[in-house]
Amino acid sequence: MMKLSTMKKVMDTVDGEWKSPLGEKILEHWGYDKGSVSFVRASANFIFEFTREGKPYFLRFNESSERDFSSIKSELRIVKYLRNRIKNVVQPINSLNGNDMEVVETEIGTFYAVVFEALEGKHYELDEISNEQAYLWGKSLGILHETLKQLPKDFRMDRPSWKDLLVKTKETLPKNELAAHREIDRLWTWADELCVSKENYGMIHYDFELDNVLFDNNTIRMLDFDDSSVHWYVADIVYAWRDAGSFNLENPATKIFIEGYKSETSLDEEVLQAYSSFERLHHLTSLAKLIRAVDIGESEDHPEWLADLRVKLCSITEKYRLSIEKFDK
Repeated sequence: MMKLSTMKKVMDTVDGEWKSPLGEKILEHWGYDKGSVSFVRASANFIFEFTREGKPYFLRFNESSERDFSSIKSELRIVKYLRNRIKNVVQPINSLNGNDMEVVETEIGTFYAVVFEALEGKHYELDEISNEQAYLWGKSLGILHETLKQLPKDFRMDRPSWKDLLVKTKETLPKNELAAHREIDRLWTWADELCVSKENYGMIHYDFELDNVLFDNNTIRMLDFDDSSVHWYVADIVYAWRDAGSFNLENPATKIFIEGYKSETSLDEEVLQAYSSFERLHHLTSLAKLIRAVDIGESEDHPEWLADLRVKLCSITEKYRLSIEKFDK
């Protein structure tokens, strides 16, 4: 989640019909059909949709304070590595200058922009997927992990590891979040003692939720590798199900997902049993991200969407805070 102040700055350029001169300015580097550029959403990234010569694409951009240039380049390098190995991974589209990413200077800031092809398929909510789709979802993650196990180690450059994520969390959390700081120490000790091997540890997607996969008959198309990290593969399984609330190995759909996963790659069952600690790790890092994101105070001057979003994020922040305090005995 980006800072709300950054989100507001860009959203102030979006009109009632979801058009934005900022989006159009950035897309001058790729070209677009006049009148086709429309805002889609803002969360960790700003997303716009557009067409060029009638073909659909998506623009993703971030203010430079939100993501590093080098981290985006390393993400795109991984995506392009996967291109010839997994044909259903979204790919970047070169700009008119032949670049897969453009740095765009504007009056309201510097932005890092990437354009991706639009993939065919449909998003589903968790309560909408069938057993067959749960199996396919798990199978697709297994295919991805099996492929990433062959990823040369130099691709880890400029990608965060779980240690980097905890260090960043510690730097971000205010000093008065005492329970969270103690949780960092507990989880660091726990993770540092976990078994690490080529079969259970490496590059993961880190956000393989249903929001980031498209179902197209018997194929799943994969999106959004911007959070890819060096971690245990089990973490990808646990985090994929976070919309379900607590991860539950007894959930029939989860069991089917895992069956699909194991049809394509090995699974460290011992590490899987530590799923609750991976959930705790996610709650901790999410708490820090949300505290950073809510950088504006309550005010009657905020537009309604911003005031509502601020209330929602504060509520989620408190939920994470309480979940951490349960272990601070």
